[in-house]
Amino acid sequence: MPLLLMVLGITPAYPADDTTETRLDTWLAAGPVLLHLPAYHDVESIGGTTYGLSQLLESGFLKTEGLRPAEGERIGFRHDEYRRWREVSLTDSRLQGVSVPDRKTEVQAWYLAGYLQASRWTETTLEIKTTHPAALYLNGKRVASKSTAETGAGDAGTISHKLELERGHHTVMVKLLVPGGEDFEPHFEATLKTGDAFQEPVAHLRPSQQLSLGHLMNLPEAQGVSISADGTWVAVMMRESVPGENRWENCIELRSFDSGEVKRTWRGGKSITGMNWSQKDHIFSYTTRDGSKGTVWVVNLETGTKRAVLEDVEHLGSHIWGPENRFMLYSVTDRHNDDGTGVSRLDGMHDRYPTWRHRSFIHRLNLESGTRERLTAGLLSTSVNSISPDGRHLIFSRTHVDYSERPFTKQELVKMDLHTFETEQLMKAPWLGSATYAPDGRKLLITGSPNAFGELGRTTDGLANDYDTQAYIYDLESRTPEPFTLEFDPSVGGVNWSHDGRYVYLSTTDQSFNNVYRYDTRNARFEKLDTGVDITSGFSVASNTNRAAYIGHGINDPHKAYTFDLRRDRSRMISFAAEQEYNTVRFGSSKDWRFETENGTEIDGHVYYPPQFDADGKYPVIVYYYGGTTPVTRAYSGRYPKELYASHGYIVYVLQPSGAIGYGQEFSQRHLNDWGKVVSGEIIEGVRSFLDAHPYADAERVGAIGASYGGFMTKLLLTETDLFATGISHAGISNITSYWGDGYWGYLYSSVASANSFPWDSPELYVNQSPVFRADAINTPLLLLHGLSDTNVPPAESMQLYTALKLLGRDVEYVQIEGQDHHILDYGKFMLWKNTILAWFDRYLKDEPAWWEHKYGD
Repeated sequence: MPLLLMVLGITPAYPADDTTETRLDTWLAAGPVLLHLPAYHDVESIGGTTYGLSQLLESGFLKTEGLRPAEGERIGFRHDEYRRWREVSLTDSRLQGVSVPDRKTEVQAWYLAGYLQASRWTETTLEIKTTHPAALYLNGKRVASKSTAETGAGDAGTISHKLELERGHHTVMVKLLVPGGEDFEPHFEATLKTGDAFQEPVAHLRPSQQLSLGHLMNLPEAQGVSISADGTWVAVMMRESVPGENRWENCIELRSFDSGEVKRTWRGGKSITGMNWSQKDHIFSYTTRDGSKGTVWVVNLETGTKRAVLEDVEHLGSHIWGPENRFMLYSVTDRHNDDGTGVSRLDGMHDRYPTWRHRSFIHRLNLESGTRERLTAGLLSTSVNSISPDGRHLIFSRTHVDYSERPFTKQELVKMDLHTFETEQLMKAPWLGSATYAPDGRKLLITGSPNAFGELGRTTDGLANDYDTQAYIYDLESRTPEPFTLEFDPSVGGVNWSHDGRYVYLSTTDQSFNNVYRYDTRNARFEKLDTGVDITSGFSVASNTNRAAYIGHGINDPHKAYTFDLRRDRSRMISFAAEQEYNTVRFGSSKDWRFETENGTEIDGHVYYPPQFDADGKYPVIVYYYGGTTPVTRAYSGRYPKELYASHGYIVYVLQPSGAIGYGQEFSQRHLNDWGKVVSGEIIEGVRSFLDAHPYADAERVGAIGASYGGFMTKLLLTETDLFATGISHAGISNITSYWGDGYWGYLYSSVASANSFPWDSPELYVNQSPVFRADAINTPLLLLHGLSDTNVPPAESMQLYTALKLLGRDVEYVQIEGQDHHILDYGKFMLWKNTILAWFDRYLKDEPAWWEHKYGD
């Protein structure tokens, strides 16, 4: 008898039909709870039915979704009525403590719970023989039931249900009823029946578990914050899954900065976006959307009132408060109506975009009077950047197409007098980002490319990487920009002034971290804030005080909301919505790992280990990279959740090849005109170095995965090496020329990646580096994934290589995701897409094809 089964009180049997049968005799039990049939239960309803045991069995008396019972844990049934989960043995097929109620209108309820641990995808059948009316739940969802009650064990009814279990821990729960006033003999026995083609799951009573896709998809998650002007309140934007509906819903939690306590929550069926605080008083606004219409609501916390200030506005965009709460600026999109013929002339490459002929314009709502004014019109869309502190001027931007030079667009910054509507052009330059008034109204804080002002913002010889964003302080009187991040290696994201204008807070990509730095304008010094997390996002600074809030997460560290006292430099967690659920999740460890290439370049990286990792064992390895212009950060979860791969028994090695921002301009410049010439060699060298340095990493079972530019890198790598046992490419480029010409942003992205190089003058890039022209060199099994509505990297990029490899007789599969763009956003399709990746890796890196074959056949 296997030792583990003996310890758990489980009795295995080995029948002759190649099926293993295992009795489940040990359970956690909670009960009894006395239930009552409702008044008039025996009177026929309008549908001609009465209310009996079947309906009582179906009633949701106890919420089972998300329940992880543990021995000794208290569970509430009614007010002041609790029970505790306790371990029970059912070796005699009888639950001790069961008694039959005297009255027929009374029913005793019991709950049994346990866990099944699957080390791989498997199938098994759970068979329950019982005299009780019973319902079977798997992971909180009812999957089978029987509503009859039998008088003796010999007449016991049966529930038989096939369980298809993904790798991980699964909660099994049984609800048992004891009908009152009946001649009833309690009997219960449960048996797992597993065919020899599948691995039998292990039964146990421990609630600890490994990370699952359900944790990432279904648990509430803080996604954004906004802090009030005086720093008293923090609004936390939450994403929650809607039980049973396979979708998410947004809500807003209002929390105290000082205590973190929730004052109020706003939730509902409509999508909630655009949370903004006014610059005085405790007033905020948000937008709800219903189809193409939007409504802006204003909430006054002091008076407790809520009112709609803009209601059912067609194609409403974003909004922003003016100073002293006098007005709001908001955008509305004017939709272009075509002539309906289906025949049209293309007005340049941008005209491919479905929304290109739509135009967005700025409007003003005068809050006291309720009057509305349109501020901008014309040929080009206008976007709000910043309102001057006195409310007199507005900075807005417009984008001009210019095919004469890279990057083929220029951004214009315009200053408008909000009294006279007169405008003044401040600048017109490529790759400009945000522009924000200083608190004194005399300067602008501008973000943009190192090349935005010629050589002023770059430290490199020749063009810098335009994605390596810099920050500039622009003097409105002298019209001169100061590139104050010139010698600052992190790449700049969001920027905020302090309320007194002395400091600038910079949200950055800092190698594989997202850190916040404080820049002192008096002494030109940078200081990193200790936020206590790997990834600091959505850093929101109070406009009138030294307080901030942010979302923090990182490796093995789920999303939480934090506050930060900027005077004392102290952080505090105020919201971890899924804390209780994550208390039972066990993550593996992680570490940083760097190597030096043959040419002396240090390549950064980090490693995820499986839970219960044993250095004396051998583990398959997944290598993840982007290889393009941004690093793979240490963010938790995301579209390619490394923690999830590790929980499935893989070591995950992430590396940051040359060309990534966040490591200084010289490093990021290497992305220009590379298209894998250097990067592919660095990845191959890095993987070999990693395998040599880690004997527990199985060199025969290494998989490669990347998406978008990283998907291109997967394809290119497989033309250059047989190091990998398999590869996965999501939305990867196969033909650089067709991507350049056909992808909506192909020629724009190529204005950096292929700066000043074109198909007609640089075949060494556009042909020689295109995987489809080297397809005959690919001998490694390859999975291609692509959203069929992808406008960034068109699906033809996967289809081209699929066609080539099929004609070459190579091992290739192509899974298409209908109705999805570059990112897979639909809840149900996201789940299938993620599991497809894991099933493919299990097939080729673990020699476990059952999951893949279950999904797609042999």
